[in-house]
Order: sequence, then structure tokens, then C-alpha cells
Amino acid sequence: MIRMVQITPEPEAKKGETGTISLYGEIVPVYSMRELIGFEGRPPLPSDNLIIVKKGLEIVALWVDDTYIVQPGDLASDERHTSEHLQAMIPGTRIIRSDLLIFSDIAEFLEHGACTGTRFVDIFHKESEEEIFPEDEVRDYPWNEHILKERANQLASPKKLTEKPPVIEVIRFNLMYQEYALEMEHIREVIQTAEITPVPGTPDFIAGICIVRGEVISLVDIRALLSLPEKGLPDMNRVIVLTDGNLTFGILADQISGIGFIRTDEIVNTKQPENPDWQHIISGTIDSMYVLNSHSLLTDPRMVIDDTEY
Repeated sequence: MIRMVQITPEPEAKKGETGTISLYGEIVPVYSMRELIGFEGRPPLPSDNLIIVKKGLEIVALWVDDTYIVQPGDLASDERHTSEHLQAMIPGTRIIRSDLLIFSDIAEFLEHGACTGTRFVDIFHKESEEEIFPEDEVRDYPWNEHILKERANQLASPKKLTEKPPVIEVIRFNLMYQEYALEMEHIREVIQTAEITPVPGTPDFIAGICIVRGEVISLVDIRALLSLPEKGLPDMNRVIVLTDGNLTFGILADQISGIGFIRTDEIVNTKQPENPDWQHIISGTIDSMYVLNSHSLLTDPRMVIDDTEY
């Protein structure tokens, strides 16, 4: 909802369409709800409001006198107005009482309901207001035009976009009481494995191999790869399968914490000079959580193990 602004008239406007406004550079049609439900039209006032809604794929503005909050008790239907015939008289609406009309489908109403010729005020034999608007508003009409024009100029200016910090979707997992995060982009699946087959002659960080859907993949122990001290007995029965289409391997985990999003501007770049693999594999930390670099892992030549010996 926005305050009323100056409306630019359109020569071939539809019924109830009073003109257009520029909403941050986008031309938006304006519909007068007063006229569409059967009240007399009048010039816009600074105290009026525009409700911006979507009509299908199109954005439109609904010109209303005022807005207020509808309480749950206000929606209790009057039994005299529940007949199907009465409810169907104006498409896209639901009549609650003689003083309350709900627009259940604004697109349906603007396309069909406003064209039936049936007016809400006619259904209940309401009379249009004797005064189009108060006398003091008439006296200030030139000043009103000035206010509406100023507001229109401000609204037409392109909206300043505030860049949102980039976010990435990650899976969080624990390994020996240390929490890690790994970007979801290269994760194929997460499985549970009951058996890991050791392979002699492989690097220490290769815990072994397992078979996933008929495919033999190597299993990486991140703790060993980063030369981190052991903090307890591992229960590595989860495998996070990574792939880039060329290389596929699994990362062992004790427990999957969940899937979520992290902001990249919250990742703190940390260094461990004594550990050369750190900067290559760890993008940084968020609190005590290590954020792994999946691209570096998948392009690390050490992950390519000759499976002809398996």
C-alpha cells in the first residue's frame, strides 16, 4: 500500500480504470474501486491510498478512500446474504454483509465482475454520497494537486536496489565433534554405509571404498586430510557423495546436522600456516564451523585413485 499520487489519464481506459502511475519506472494501471462498486467518482485526494496487487502476471493499483484492519469477527457472514444467487452476482467477490464486500479474486473481478453492470451499491439500494468530498478538501484542491505531483515524481524514480549478501545452500555434518558445512551444488546424495573396505597403499585420508548403486567410490576422511587431532571415537556411517560429472567420491560423516543457507559475507577467512592443505580445502569458518570448498576438493588430483587395484 502506498499514498495516493498524481494519476496520468489514459484516453482509452477500461471501465473503472482512471489512468496510470509510474511505479519505480514501471507503468501501472489504476482502478477506482469507488466507481467499480457503484459510488460516484471524484478527483484523488492526498488522504487516499493505492493498493498494489497482482492481476495474473500484471501489476495494478487499486485506488481506495482508506484502509483499516479487518478483525476475525468482522468476517462473520450475515445469513441474509449467503444465497448462491446473491454471491454470484458480482464475479470475484464474496458478500459478507451490506457494508462489507470481500474481493476473493481481484483478477476475476476486474476482468468480469466489473463488466456485469451489477453494482454493490445497487444490490443493497445504497445511495451515493451526497458530498463527493468535504468542503475543506475542495478549497485545498490546487494544493492537493501539488502534493500528488511531488509524490508521483518520487515514486517514478527507479528503486535503489540494496545488494543482498550472497548466500549458498549447504549441508552441515559432524565428524568427531567438529561441525562442517559443504555446498550443496556438487552433492549427489547422502547414504548410510555399514561397511567400509580398506584399500592398502592409498593415502591416509582415504578411509577405504564402498559400493554405491553398483559404483565403487573412494571415501575421504576430512579429519585426516586436514591433519586435525582426534577428539574421540568416530562413528562414520554416513557418506556424502560429491560429483562434478567427472570425479565422484564420498566424504565420511558421523552425523548429518541438516540443510540450510549461510551468508558468504559471514565466512571468516582463517589461516593455519603449519597446515598447507588448510587454505586449499577450507573456505573459512563461521563461529566454530569449518566451511569446506567443494570445488577445490573435486579438482584436487589426490582424490583421483586408480580403481583398477580394487
